[in-house]
Amino acid sequence: MINCNKNKLIQLATSFRTAIMESDPKVLIIALRNFPRGACGDATLLLAKYLEENKCNHFEYICGKKEHQTHAWLERDGLIIDITADQLNNQNSPVIVSKDHTWHLQFEVESRRIADFVALYDQHTVSSLSKSYKAIIKTINSRAEQNAQRRQGIAAV
Repeated sequence: MINCNKNKLIQLATSFRTAIMESDPKVLIIALRNFPRGACGDATLLLAKYLEENKCNHFEYICGKKEHQTHAWLERDGLIIDITADQLNNQNSPVIVSKDHTWHLQFEVESRRIADFVALYDQHTVSSLSKSYKAIIKTINSRAEQNAQRRQGIAAV
């Protein structure tokens, strides 16, 4: 974990969430097409890959249940990262990066495991998630390129 403070985690999580929402739904797996609704598991695992590629790794994938509702998020050293909590009725924050567990405590933790979809799923699912991941990263890179061009245009004025 190199220079992976809370502000960097907020920036990465927000960027990833925005990219999911801006990506062409046709190139995303079905679970992400109505993001954030019903997308917490896959979105969380894809976010973990993105964080790892940005040197913010070693997160656990947490899956909890409340009555008939399940939810997933990332956790490391008591820090929660959740980019889909706002799909639920009692949460408005689109991105949560916090050590405050108050909201997540409503879910009984059913599993804690390595946040790595390659280690968790079969080859077909890994392939589908990988394609979605590449599309999301393409969106992030495209946005970064557009921002760089705008900054260059401003500097040239």
